[in-house]
Amino acid sequence: MPATNADIFWSPAVDPAAIILTPIVVPGLITATISVDPISARSAEEGLYLRFVLAGERFAAIALDGKAPRGPVAVLTPVDPLLRDRVDALYRFRDALVHHRAAPDDRLTAQRKRHLIEMLRAIDGRRAGATYQDIAEDVFGAERDIAISWKSMPLRDVVMRRVRTGFDLVAGGYRTLLHKHRAR
Repeated sequence: MPATNADIFWSPAVDPAAIILTPIVVPGLITATISVDPISARSAEEGLYLRFVLAGERFAAIALDGKAPRGPVAVLTPVDPLLRDRVDALYRFRDALVHHRAAPDDRLTAQRKRHLIEMLRAIDGRRAGATYQDIAEDVFGAERDIAISWKSMPLRDVVMRRVRTGFDLVAGGYRTLLHKHRAR
C-alpha cells in the first residue's frame, strides 16, 4: 500500500488532539451521549483508535474499552506539557457534541502552512545542490543581483532557517506539527 493511502493513527502521547474516551455511568450525572460511526478504525492493545466526523469536523480518538462509543462518555486528559493543546481539542469536541458546531482545528495556521511549503521546497533545493542564494531566488523570488549584499540580507537568515527547520522536521521533528502550543 502506498504511504499516501495508509491510515495513520497517532497515540495521544504524540497527538494532543487524540481524545481519550471511556464509557461512564454515574447516577445523577448529566452528560452528553455520543454514538460514533467511525470513518476509520484500528484495534490495538490499548483500545480502539478511531476517526469520526461530528458537526462537520474530523476527530481522532481512542476508545479505551475497545468499542466505538455508544452512550455517555468521559474524556480522560493527561496532565502533561501538552495540556493546553489537549484542552483546545476537548473544547472543539464538546462544541461539536453539545452545540453541533465546532471551530476548525487551527493547529496549523495559513502562515505556518506557507512556511512548511517553503521549508520543503528549500530542503529539496538544498538536497539537489542548490546554494542558499539559489533557494532565495527560486523559493522566494529574490533578484539574482543580490550577491554583493547577500551576507547582510534578512532573506539570507530566512532561507537558512527554512532549510535548517525543514531538515529537523524531516529527521522526525514533524510530530511537533501536531502541537499548537509549545510544550513547557
